[in-house]
This record gives sequence, structure tokens and C-alpha cells, in this order.
Amino acid sequence: MLTFSHHLRRFGKRAPVGGPRGFTLIELLVVSSIIVIITMVLLLRQSQFDSSTILRSMGYSVALSVRQAQVYGTSVLGSANGGSVQYAPAYGLYFSNTTPNSYVLFADFNNNGAYDAASETVKVFSLSAGYTVSEACAKLSGGTNRCTGSDDTATAATTNSVTILFRRPNPDAVFATDIPSEQYTSAYVQIRSPNGTTRSVVVTSAGQISVQAPGTLP
Repeated sequence: MLTFSHHLRRFGKRAPVGGPRGFTLIELLVVSSIIVIITMVLLLRQSQFDSSTILRSMGYSVALSVRQAQVYGTSVLGSANGGSVQYAPAYGLYFSNTTPNSYVLFADFNNNGAYDAASETVKVFSLSAGYTVSEACAKLSGGTNRCTGSDDTATAATTNSVTILFRRPNPDAVFATDIPSEQYTSAYVQIRSPNGTTRSVVVTSAGQISVQAPGTLP
């Protein structure tokens, strides 16, 4: 077996007292492999931790956006509209399956319960790269969900958008989809990370807002 002590003798140097000592080539390869494996495991765990941290942050950011709309909807807040400041009777959040990387905080100037145009936009919230609103759902009293994406009870989108609205002076939430004739009891927004993990923000008709644990279905 070739050892480093043998290399020493080739170059005219004395081997350590007591005979040949040192690492063999196989031992070095084994140690190097172990170091590479440990490094890869640590990097993978760090990546998962970073993804989980960002997902949690995204979930709470959406929850804070809902709270912001609720505060705006129950207070006297003026918003720019057509070159002047107007006081909208309601504020809401608009989630669409055509823009899964962002959502809109809007002022409902005409009080029709819907996001009509860019003129009603107060702020556009963008998610971090790779993170999406995988679906936004409004729940009927019977338990059926109207979602912008597939959920645990449906295989395809059953609506193109979900709106969460707050009208002055009531802090309760009002929900709307593409089907105006339906009445909804709650809504949730699901955020998906690049590795497929999800977190959901749930809003009830009473105006309560909560962030679910990762992977938990509302």
C-alpha cells in the first residue's frame, strides 16, 4: 500500500521512527467523501431553512396586507383619484390567477365591491422571486370552495379572482369572486415556495385573520 512515508523515502528523507506512518490514499478519499457529504447536507438544510423563513415572512406579509385593508376600510382615509383626494367607502385586496406573483390593495371608490381599474389601485404587493399565490379561495357556507387554482376539493380553477373587502365602519370582511350571486363565509390565500411548501392566510367574515402552519389546509 502506497503511503506518504514511502514518498518521503523516495526523496531521501527519513521516515518517522517506528516504521511507516501517515494516511493512505484510500483513507484520504474516505475522509474527503465524508466532508463533501456533510457539507452537502448542511447546505441543503440551510436552503430549506431559508425557504421556510421566507415563506413564513410571505404569509405574515399577506396577513398584514389584509389588516391594512381592514384598517383603511374602517377609518377615514383619503386616496388619490383623478387628480384629487377622495374618501373611498371601502378598501380591499384583489387576488387574480393571471398575476400569481402579486396582489392589489385597492380603494373601492364606486362602492361596487370589486376592483375595477388601475385608478382604484392603492398599492401593488409583489412576492419574492419563486414564491407565488398558488390559489385564493372563497368558501361557501356549504363548504364548497371557489378557488383561483386547484385545491383539495377541486381539480381546476373555479374562479379567476377573489376579493376581500372591508366597508366603513364595519370591521367585518366581505368576499367576492366572479360569481356575484354567491355569499361566502370566509376566504384564504395560499402562498407556495419554490420547493412546494405552502402556507395559508385565513380571513373569516368576522374579520379575524390567521396564518396557518406550513402545509395545513384551511
